[in-house]
Amino acid sequence: MRQRSVMSKMRTNTDSQKSNTVSRVKVRQSLQLLQPSATDKENLVAAGRMLRSTNKQIKEVKTENVTSDKTKLNLSNKSKKKTCEDKAIQTAPEEYNITTEDLTSKAPSKYYWKVLAEKRQKVIDEFLVEISTLKEQNNMLKEQLEKLNEKNILNEEMLQEAKTFIEVVQEMIENNSNDSNDNNGINNSLEDTY
Repeated sequence: MRQRSVMSKMRTNTDSQKSNTVSRVKVRQSLQLLQPSATDKENLVAAGRMLRSTNKQIKEVKTENVTSDKTKLNLSNKSKKKTCEDKAIQTAPEEYNITTEDLTSKAPSKYYWKVLAEKRQKVIDEFLVEISTLKEQNNMLKEQLEKLNEKNILNEEMLQEAKTFIEVVQEMIENNSNDSNDNNGINNSLEDTY
């Protein structure tokens, strides 16, 4: 029994030692320690490490004592708010002077691409203006077409009414002519009888 208790104590001691070493190894550095050590603005590197691309040793950062929470609160209360105002300034485009390199190089210069982009932008703007005017004209023509269709429907209805009126009048004329012929025939027959 005694041996087991001694063995279990030894295991707990070794386990606690392992956990202490593991906790020491896994301590992460905060971002505040990384930022001052970075000489390359694109890559943040911890103190004492080397950049692979440059193979330069980065200076170690001196760690400062961490202040207590109370002092941090006092410092933040004492700081004043700064208001920043942004002002937009429009500058005139710089004129580019053509150099001999621009004329003799095989690849087009940066200025060429700039001029080409400006020309294309002007053409695109013209097309956009033309498209907007065509859309307006299209909308106006659609409205006119709708009005003409409405007038056409009204005219067709009036035509149908006129045709029915003509038919009615023709029937009335035929009936009157038939009646007048019948009346004349009757009158003639009466005259014959006297």
